[in-house]
Amino acid sequence: MALDRFVRWQKKKPTTQELRTVLEDYLGGIGKIENMGKKGSTWWSVTLPGKPTFPFRRLEGFENRGKAVDEIKERWFEVYVDKKYVDVMTRHGDELTGNIAQGFAELLTRFWEAKLEV
Repeated sequence: MALDRFVRWQKKKPTTQELRTVLEDYLGGIGKIENMGKKGSTWWSVTLPGKPTFPFRRLEGFENRGKAVDEIKERWFEVYVDKKYVDVMTRHGDELTGNIAQGFAELLTRFWEAKLEV
């Protein structure tokens, strides 16, 4: 499911390097961060280990609902850094990927006393 989580800075604003450092430490080595932005922009793609899953697939009545997840080949989310906000995006993902992305957005919101818009 595609979802944007906008972390809008209020009084405090981190540097791009601080954001990168926090993302690296948040992941603790479980994800690979790649620079996707062109010169002058900051945009990271985070690839997570494992194959996307539908956690209800083995429950009776839910067997066929996870077909869209089966088509996704890897777990990933993106982080786009703007002057006034950070967009933590999931495009095609499973429950775990969404929760990791949401957790990162919430972490930024708490620490920098920002506003989170989902």
